[in-house]
Amino acid sequence: MKFFFILVVLLISAMLTADPPPGYYDGAEGLSGETLKAALNDIIDNHTAISYSAAYIALRDTDKDPANPNNVILLYTGWSVTNAGYPTWNREHVWAKSHGDFGTTIGPGTDLHHLRPTDPGVNSARGNKDFDNGGTQHPVATGCYYDDDSWEPRDEVKGDVARMIFYMATRYEGEGGEIDLEVVDAVNTYPAPLHGKLSTLLEWNMFDPPDDFEENRNDVIYEDYQGNRNPFIDNPNYVNLIWQGITVDFSADPTQGDAPLNVQFTDETASAGDIINWSWDLDGDGIEDSNLQNPTFLYSEEGIYSITLTIEDEFGEFSSQTKTNYILVGSSNIPSTIFADSFEQGLNWNIYSISSTYNWEISDDISGSSHPSSVPDGEWFMYMNNYGSDTGANDWLISPSIDLTQHANPYLTFQSWTKYSDSILGFDVWASSDYAGSGDPTLATWQSLNAILPASNSTTWTSSGNVDLNEFTNDHVHIAFQYSSSGTGASSCTAWAVDDINVEGYENADIQNDLITSNINLSNYPNPFNPSTEFRFQISDFSKINSAELTIYNMKGQLIKNTSVILNGVEGSVTWEGTDNNGQPVSTGIYMYRLSANGKNLASNKCLLLK
Repeated sequence: MKFFFILVVLLISAMLTADPPPGYYDGAEGLSGETLKAALNDIIDNHTAISYSAAYIALRDTDKDPANPNNVILLYTGWSVTNAGYPTWNREHVWAKSHGDFGTTIGPGTDLHHLRPTDPGVNSARGNKDFDNGGTQHPVATGCYYDDDSWEPRDEVKGDVARMIFYMATRYEGEGGEIDLEVVDAVNTYPAPLHGKLSTLLEWNMFDPPDDFEENRNDVIYEDYQGNRNPFIDNPNYVNLIWQGITVDFSADPTQGDAPLNVQFTDETASAGDIINWSWDLDGDGIEDSNLQNPTFLYSEEGIYSITLTIEDEFGEFSSQTKTNYILVGSSNIPSTIFADSFEQGLNWNIYSISSTYNWEISDDISGSSHPSSVPDGEWFMYMNNYGSDTGANDWLISPSIDLTQHANPYLTFQSWTKYSDSILGFDVWASSDYAGSGDPTLATWQSLNAILPASNSTTWTSSGNVDLNEFTNDHVHIAFQYSSSGTGASSCTAWAVDDINVEGYENADIQNDLITSNINLSNYPNPFNPSTEFRFQISDFSKINSAELTIYNMKGQLIKNTSVILNGVEGSVTWEGTDNNGQPVSTGIYMYRLSANGKNLASNKCLLLK
């Protein structure tokens, strides 16, 4: 029967779990996302590897027919056949060995956790296809369907296949010269070390929980052959925690207004399991203000407030989201974006190498196994790894000059990522007001900046938090990321990446601008809108300015779009097509827009995009 996934959440409770040895997964408790994946890798790596010929013998044991010990069960057909081997059956690499070209190499090519006996003809039909639903029914394996780029196994082993793919992506992470395998939400991934389709495999994991045969197979591999387990058979929810996880989000209405301001908060968290607890810090003081799912809160004093929501799901997993400077009460302004770069438009930073033949490079999420497999913003990031160079590294990535003279309380935010180990941290963040803009950075004066960085070898993009730049207020500043390494090989080099770099601040009330101060109307029509809206403005006295800027922000205060406006009369308009500065469509949501000139806000308002 063809599989059509309907209500995946209702099937969570139906999951079965095997019984691993006590303490086997202690290092994975309370983790999620890439941190959990890394912890599981530490638990299951360095297994006892066997040869490809030895795997033939082992499969007679791991896939033994419980009703006939002289037979094995074939993966895609479910047939019970003699265990004699070829030509009755052969060894199927469920993670197609051409996806990364590891062949029958001892390790990924001989790992019993993804080797299964299959009918040779069916094995050939599956080939190196990715996994997905749909296609033509196979004439022999009648429970299976296929098309040009994907293979759908029979319902009884859909979860088995998913958990084998997730095992391979966790076990082989590029350490110690091994291949780095990753699951992606795509087909046609050959010959990259990738396998898909992630969204379908997630469904299969839920639809078909581990049965006695799969659990016994896991036990036999652990006890008699490799000494490691497939963690996703022991706990299928690990799949959700790594590849779906908990995405905490919330909205507020309104986000700006005069005091007293009553605000309604709405939880918009996505979680693989049911959420059982909410904890809100609604004024940024670190103290819980509400445990309701959708609380209201009265702001009686003017100010700019950061909001944090922490949730707990039914599996005991915690996650949180903080929106900095999210609620604006009274005359406070939203933070302005002074400088932003995610390297989507190329590179205008200065790269300077003091030592080593390797330099910072602009990279994307598919460039190599040692690179990040995801990107915080867009497709590109900056990457540095001194492995294989001629000497220890001292390499600088230096921003263009950033003007902080028009803003108060400026701060820097960025995302960073690291992999592998070294005896030194290998990454420092600096700021300078006297760097010449090019050339040797050691000739300038640099101040160390205190930023949050990812844990060693965590391979997790980590937010820096708000890095204080107040010392450089009313000045121009260069930001620099310095990479260093103690050597050129294993355990003496780390890989580092940075992305999503923003410098923000607040309009400086002490700066006097010769601007009009009243009778400015700013609105948009239609509102709500899809796909476009027209921003309209009316100005009673435009004689003191002849140009302005219309700027659009999301509700996190992040710059979305900015457009120059020529003021040639009392009325004007600008059309927005619902795209960002890179021409990419933005998502449904509330957006703040404002008209400004000479660094001063003239008027602001909100609009709603509905898709």
